[in-house]
Amino acid sequence: MDESLVPGELTSLIGRGKFLEEAGQAFRSARVLTFVGPGGVGKTRVAERLVHAATDGDDAFECGRVHLAELLDSEDRLASVIAQAFGLHENSAVPAEKLVTEHLRSRRTLLLLDNCEHLVGNRPGSGPVPQLLRRLLRAAPGLRVLATSQIRLGVEGEHLLQVPPLCTGTEESADPEALTTVHEALRLLIVRARSVGVEITDADFPVANRLCRMLDGLPLAIELAASQLDVMSLRSIVEHPDLLELLVDGPAEEARHRTLRTMLELSQKLLSRDEQRMWMLMTVFEGGFDLTSAQAVCAGQEISRAQVQPLLSQLVRKSLLRVTHQDGVTRYQMLHVIRQFGHELLAVAEDASPTRARQDHADFFSDLARRGAELWLDGEVEWMHRLLTELPNLRAAQRHFLAHPQQRLRGLELAINLTRTRCHIFAGQMNDARRMLTLALQANAGPPSPELIGATSMLTWIALLQGQHDLAKPLLDRAERDAAALGLQDAINPLLYASATSIFLCERDPALAREALPALERAEQAFQRGGNAGDTFMGALFRAMAVAFMGTREQAVPLCDRLMASVKDSDAQWSISWATWTRGLVEFVHGSVHRAITLAQTALRIQRQIGDTWGLTWSTWLIAVGAGKLGDHELAGRVLGVVNSVQQDSTTRVRNMQPFMRVDSQIRKHGCHVLGEDRFEQAIGDGESLTVEDGLTLALTPVCDMHRMRVGEELLTPKERQVVEHIAQGKRYAEIGDELDISDRTVEVHVRNAKRKLDLPSKSQLIAWFLEPRRASA
Repeated sequence: MDESLVPGELTSLIGRGKFLEEAGQAFRSARVLTFVGPGGVGKTRVAERLVHAATDGDDAFECGRVHLAELLDSEDRLASVIAQAFGLHENSAVPAEKLVTEHLRSRRTLLLLDNCEHLVGNRPGSGPVPQLLRRLLRAAPGLRVLATSQIRLGVEGEHLLQVPPLCTGTEESADPEALTTVHEALRLLIVRARSVGVEITDADFPVANRLCRMLDGLPLAIELAASQLDVMSLRSIVEHPDLLELLVDGPAEEARHRTLRTMLELSQKLLSRDEQRMWMLMTVFEGGFDLTSAQAVCAGQEISRAQVQPLLSQLVRKSLLRVTHQDGVTRYQMLHVIRQFGHELLAVAEDASPTRARQDHADFFSDLARRGAELWLDGEVEWMHRLLTELPNLRAAQRHFLAHPQQRLRGLELAINLTRTRCHIFAGQMNDARRMLTLALQANAGPPSPELIGATSMLTWIALLQGQHDLAKPLLDRAERDAAALGLQDAINPLLYASATSIFLCERDPALAREALPALERAEQAFQRGGNAGDTFMGALFRAMAVAFMGTREQAVPLCDRLMASVKDSDAQWSISWATWTRGLVEFVHGSVHRAITLAQTALRIQRQIGDTWGLTWSTWLIAVGAGKLGDHELAGRVLGVVNSVQQDSTTRVRNMQPFMRVDSQIRKHGCHVLGEDRFEQAIGDGESLTVEDGLTLALTPVCDMHRMRVGEELLTPKERQVVEHIAQGKRYAEIGDELDISDRTVEVHVRNAKRKLDLPSKSQLIAWFLEPRRASA
């Protein structure tokens, strides 16, 4: 009786076979297929089943799933959430729509848009969803769209399918045997009743069938009814006086809405007063919540901490909350329609304060962002993941603050603190950081203040990391001008940091770029005086990078050692990966290139393990240029191709930053000179043809295995290799000549030729070239 599950489903899909067959036929011919129907009819479940069928098998679509219930019409994030659904990262200032368009243009893709009704517009076709879809469909001929909505989208070529309620056997009601027939709705009731420990037997079928028909076969209403069967009998539910209101006259669609509302009202009335209040209060959360945040909201509503967990458990048992477990943390989520109904209850509640609840919610998440910034090095990866999970709530908190004039500075503070945690960089959502900072600055527009200057400086810094120098410059100019007007040029730490970073990353003249060194030192010292370990680490990190490029080894190594010492004893894997990477950069510029590659590979392994989307580009790039500096230009080209793929995946750009571009250009120029431009470009193309995962696997191959004594050895004759091997053993020219039966002069010529072919200026470097791969292998 219980249908099988497909990946991602927590409960079985009952029935729907005939509808899914019809939907499959429509999907084969329609570029836009919209499932329409009232809330609670099961549009999302059947859509997910169709998506599973379309993404399973040899001819599968690449799929992006977008759930729009929590996206407000006033928010300009539709293209961003679609980008995220396809795994695209917004680390550049490229508009999200352009990013999505380029990704979809040549691919065979399926976009699932769930719960579109509030984004269709006052009249179908006028809202953000249909407007964006028209542009995407024109640009991407391989794109198919599957949408769920209570009304049509209004897009040209749209094919509508009405999702019917489950079959209740109404058409067979004249037949006495129909009372014992197991229809779709009854099967759902039986299966869900079983999940709360109640068995519906054949003897119960007449009453059960009656209930299913009274509920019009709406899956959500049936599931809600089933959840009450451990406290009420089937007959008591059927005979409940409120349920009789379902039988009023009216259009079918309107009646179904009343069915669902009545079922929710019944569910409400079967709750205790505290359970009802908990339901209402939990509607202030967006995107889910955990026990701690629920306790914070309940604290101001006279619900004790000890009561919160049992009350949440009751709401889960009664199907008003869903529960998930992520990394050992239990999170709760409310279905959209249930949350909407709870919102209505909260608005008129006498024993709950919606204003206080929303304020407590905003206070909690504002404090979460503050603590994340202050405690950044203490379990920073866990902080980043937690803050990313809570981004919908953090955005809601900021909207609350910005909507109240007396609290708008708190909305600015929240955006600043969230940016200080670098969680957006970690997740590849830098545009979201820019959006939150920009909204806060717009809401707080007015005379210059330290807070506004600090936020503008952080916005500048984000633009610099994105390589958007044209965007960063006017922001930095404004911040510096406003700081000067207040006499605070040297007193606002984010401004010192952004100004120094701008010189480091943007200055084209290497001599002028050296001014970044004292500027970054001042910024680091300012952060130290501020006492925040995370801010101090970022200042020290960029200073160490700059010294690696523009200073000496004697200056750079102690800075890297101090950088690593500041984080090695803390659970700060992200920072450790970057400290390791920077030490590798120092070795690349000033020391052992083999060591540089090994350190970059260590950083890359950490970044992959913790889910960092930003660092992968830089670590892979350092491995690529390291291979080029070793003389293995074929390998350098392939890994540079991998870098191109990783950059496209994360929308980062190494060559947009001057010190990196100078090194990158040198390596590419040398590779083209040695191999020839065509062969070097072919190597890059070979790297680009790899999947990102295969490319990263190549980049992580041990140094000796990667180059197998490098293509440089192929340039040497057998006799030249023999001579170099003897030189590396510390033998004099005369000894080598005696052993190889050649003259001292010939030995000298072989050494000179080997240095020329390998582009090595001295005999000691030739010896290091020969010995380092063997040491690394040992």
